[in-house]
Amino acid sequence: MILGAFFKAVGQIDDPRFRRVLMLGIALTLALLVGAYAGFIGLIHWLVGEDATLPILGPVTWLNDLLSWGSLFFMLFLSVFLMVPVASAITSMFLEDVADAVEDRHYPNLPPVTRVPFREALRDTVSFLGVLIGANV
Repeated sequence: MILGAFFKAVGQIDDPRFRRVLMLGIALTLALLVGAYAGFIGLIHWLVGEDATLPILGPVTWLNDLLSWGSLFFMLFLSVFLMVPVASAITSMFLEDVADAVEDRHYPNLPPVTRVPFREALRDTVSFLGVLIGANV
């Protein structure tokens, strides 16, 4: 049953509404991860500055570069764990569009349903993200 639903979903990638949500989810997820990294690197530059002074070594000009490159590898490592919850949270905001596309193709005899207001969808998204983070922790 689950495998059949998976293959139906893969078979529906040619639907523009379905593909729009998929591409929008990927793009927003990457944008959020890049933004998080930009904020993290900005915090490092703000805390360390151009040159730091260590008690025994004195002024160290390479510490900022070391932390910047180290933060890149740290964020690449974290993105493995953060990609799924962030993508799920972003994509859950567009579940109505996916449900409409699936219902139109696979259940054409169903009556149209009322759309969920954006505020309620956003609340559900934040709640879902909390559940995902809690489950991962």
